[in-house]
Amino acid sequence: MTTELERYQHYGRRIDALIRPATFPLAVKLISSEAEIQPDYKRPLKDMGVQNFVCQNFKMARSYGWTLAVTPADINCKPAREVYGWDVPSEEDKRWADEFCVGLYAKDAETNQAFRKHLHGPDFSFAGLIISPLSRTKVVPDTVLIYCLPAQAMRFIQGYLYMEGGVLEFSAAGRVGSCHEGVTKTLQTGKPQYVTLGNGDRIWGGAQDHEVLFSCPKDKLDLLMEGLEKTHAAGLRYPIPQYMNFSPGFQSSFEKAAMDRAGGTIRKEP
Repeated sequence: MTTELERYQHYGRRIDALIRPATFPLAVKLISSEAEIQPDYKRPLKDMGVQNFVCQNFKMARSYGWTLAVTPADINCKPAREVYGWDVPSEEDKRWADEFCVGLYAKDAETNQAFRKHLHGPDFSFAGLIISPLSRTKVVPDTVLIYCLPAQAMRFIQGYLYMEGGVLEFSAAGRVGSCHEGVTKTLQTGKPQYVTLGNGDRIWGGAQDHEVLFSCPKDKLDLLMEGLEKTHAAGLRYPIPQYMNFSPGFQSSFEKAAMDRAGGTIRKEP
């Protein structure tokens, strides 16, 4: 009999087979206490001697295959700590945020504060995150994160909408991407998100220029995987099978010059 954990591991392997992301899809679980952290989970402060950013831990898990556990003691990213409810921002903190963002992300403090209205913090407290590669996950996830190419994200969207219909609605700010839109917003809305990764993810979190993020809450993952399998069977594939049944040619001026030089690259029938 397949256990719940094995079902999610199977989903990880099917994503690997159907979509072929360059790094491991991630299972992310929010924990209520540190008692849920097993001794073999890597800890940034304990095992690496550093406080770091949440996005760095996503990168290590998806690239190295590690299972990591992070708590407030491990994380020194001010935006992530605030989004996760680990810090309650004081007026001084808010002023600092405005001073940091004005001239960088916003033209003035009022514009920057407008962004804050769109943050999705959790409506409950939690003690930390466990991040584990989905195909070998050690935890049942609350949300799944897949770093991928836009064309691969398209396949997830197609699979989800095959089952749900309509369109996938998402927002983008170009900042606070993976930790906010990938985790707390996904859980708060209960819907998958197409995430435009920001500077934090790319400077410190190791995300490449070509990468985006697709996230899916646990409650929608069965539906997403069913749609992904069915659309794959119907012919929507990745890698995308481009149409190749045509006779190639050139612009007439280029073809004439090529033929004059050396006969060109296309063999002409006598």
